[in-house]
Amino acid sequence: MKTINLILIVLLVTLYSCNTQESEVSIKTDTNTTKIAISKAHGSSGYLQYKKWLLKLDSNLILFDLYDLPIDSALSIMKISDALLVTGGPDVNPSVYSYDSMAYICQTPDNYRDSLELEVIRYAYNQQLPILGICRGQQILNVAFGGTLITDIPSQHSSSVIHRTDSGKSYHSIYIEENSFLDSFCNIDSTTVNSAHHQAVKTLGNLLEVYAYSKDSIIESIGFKKGYYPNFFLGVQFHPEHMAGTKISEAIGMEFINSAKNNY
Repeated sequence: MKTINLILIVLLVTLYSCNTQESEVSIKTDTNTTKIAISKAHGSSGYLQYKKWLLKLDSNLILFDLYDLPIDSALSIMKISDALLVTGGPDVNPSVYSYDSMAYICQTPDNYRDSLELEVIRYAYNQQLPILGICRGQQILNVAFGGTLITDIPSQHSSSVIHRTDSGKSYHSIYIEENSFLDSFCNIDSTTVNSAHHQAVKTLGNLLEVYAYSKDSIIESIGFKKGYYPNFFLGVQFHPEHMAGTKISEAIGMEFINSAKNNY
């Protein structure tokens, strides 16, 4: 039955995914291979980097790109997926977390993407799948569980730390909370990460806690408090997919993939 379902999903992906070769979803029929759904993995070289990062760590993965699919089709893909990666991108619409008055300071919202990601996060959570959120992905994970966001760091959170520049990514140190989930597999207390955001987690979502922060107290990683989620659940504000070869990038990627493998 699962093989039949996979064939049906392949047909859905073929019908609805973008036509460019680079943005096509990886398709295989081996139901014993780890399958990871990605909320958006095409549209620019930055989006394509998520696939490259995961496949460099494990070339046998099946990667499904959910963006551009009808939400019901994306949820059908989730039914055969072993994990969910929620990627970076534009600002979450502040109306989603009841900050409508702050819309003026945000980028033009992608309401379809907000709806898509909230639905697949809800599904993955209910199925207790491994979930990784990167940059915007961390932010919408926080919103999905009732949290709010700083809508613009420069105007709302005075800091000497540069979190985004016009010319490209900036870099700064983060500090990992001792005995946190992130600490449990990274085994480092601080490191330097890239940074390309003007928003950040403000009020934590229900049962979430801080795993890492920058010296200006901006939250750099979140997850569930101990005992509240039985699987991998991690949000990071930085971009491990652009930090290949670093200890924290490889630790996050492999812990996520290995957790997905346990969901066969």
